[in-house]
Amino acid sequence: MSVAVTAPRRSIARGPLTLVHARPRSASRALTLAPWVLLGIFLAGEIYVCALQLNGPFLDEGIYVAAGLRTLQGHGISDDYLSWFSGSLIWPVIAALGWKVAGLAGARAAAAICVTIGLAGMLKACGNLLGTRIRAAAAVAAVTSGPVIALAHLAVYDTLAIAASGTAFWAITEFLRRDDRAWLCGAALLYALAGLAKYPSLLFIGPPLILLVLAIRGRRSMMDVGLFAFIAGAVLLIYFLLDRSQLTAFEGFRVKNNPNFNVSRTQIVYSQVYLTAIPLILAATGAMLIKNRRVGLALLTGVIGAPIYHLVTGNPSGDQKHVVFGLIFMLPLIGATIAHAMEGWRKLIAIPAILGLAAFGLVQVTRIDEGWADLRGSAKVLLKQVHPGERLLANSSWVDAAYLYDHGRLESPYDIYDASRVRELGNAINVCSFQWFIEVPGGESWPASIRQGMERCGDFRRIYRSTATITGLGGSLQFVTYRAPIEIWKNEGDVTPTGVRNLAAQGR
Repeated sequence: MSVAVTAPRRSIARGPLTLVHARPRSASRALTLAPWVLLGIFLAGEIYVCALQLNGPFLDEGIYVAAGLRTLQGHGISDDYLSWFSGSLIWPVIAALGWKVAGLAGARAAAAICVTIGLAGMLKACGNLLGTRIRAAAAVAAVTSGPVIALAHLAVYDTLAIAASGTAFWAITEFLRRDDRAWLCGAALLYALAGLAKYPSLLFIGPPLILLVLAIRGRRSMMDVGLFAFIAGAVLLIYFLLDRSQLTAFEGFRVKNNPNFNVSRTQIVYSQVYLTAIPLILAATGAMLIKNRRVGLALLTGVIGAPIYHLVTGNPSGDQKHVVFGLIFMLPLIGATIAHAMEGWRKLIAIPAILGLAAFGLVQVTRIDEGWADLRGSAKVLLKQVHPGERLLANSSWVDAAYLYDHGRLESPYDIYDASRVRELGNAINVCSFQWFIEVPGGESWPASIRQGMERCGDFRRIYRSTATITGLGGSLQFVTYRAPIEIWKNEGDVTPTGVRNLAAQGR
């Protein structure tokens, strides 16, 4: 009688993938808990900063809150946001729910939670790849990073994408550790979620996730990458088919509306260097310290997406947010460098260096947080005087739209016409038929013809004037702080909202 003999199944390695040169050490309980304690302190500090509301909402926060409020009331699709948003309506709804609970602080607290989730995923991935000591060092680097701290109290859809990116990174490493493709499927779904939150994140995080699989799985990686791409692509295709008319229009909108805000490519390059040079040097050093150099190179590719995106488009908007996607993959390598530097006599140099990096991070946070005007004062004036049915001209409209719509002063956020919309309508705008004219820093400035048309009406009276302090990167590649005017003009004439006169008829 023959007996079938089954070869024993290959055991699957559990625990870290041991990609470090140093001899493994048993981790103390304190070292194991340290990353999570630091992450808890980070979240508590960010929520405290959100509660302080040191600056008002900036343009993007106003957009997402207003769109989220409209979506909660059933107008998200009819308002046509998907034809010009660089992401779905998932984050706007989350931001609006936070806004309804606790105003701007609530929306920003939701962002802090999302970024913390992303960092937690990164730390889990770091532990899987490089072990406990390096994970603790990576946590130190994460909670002292200027771009990370700044992003965590901004109510923008990058934060949801970061949450999905970090957890996708973790799921990929669990797949590599366990050899269980259920984790690969989870990573693909999270990758798709990152793309739904913010479309460009697909470019930012795709290369390191795929290259990590190629670096470790060898010949089996082709099947893995194919399955990953199939699942993520299916989710994104389903989303596209749900409202393909608006999503098809998105491409045309982005081609026509890609403002550079008078920022040169030289400034874009300088900004990227300022934000990423030190982390990249530390990460590249860490890539040389780990045993599998291909893994190090895979993680380093996370840094290339944002510069390519900004240099190709020539659009500087959001560069300080986009570098965080690269940091999600560089932080484990930075942790390897810090852990190595903390051994033996090198501590004498490493500890002051870490304190210096933390101080530099705080400088970066301050500059980022002072990069837009606080419009809460002017919004308060409008809340007292604007009535439903009135129309407003505001060169940068969405911050005011969020406040006015939430308080029932607008029937729709589109009752405010901004500079971009006026430019599209061309000469069919009759400035005298609007009840309000507003000029604020941020976004596009009013064309001279619009300002002149308002002044020629003769019925507008300025009821509010203030200035805002803003810090930004100047053409000389130095950060400059300047004051910019905020003005509100009220039309006290007999306004006929339906009247339309060509701007040429106003004496132009």
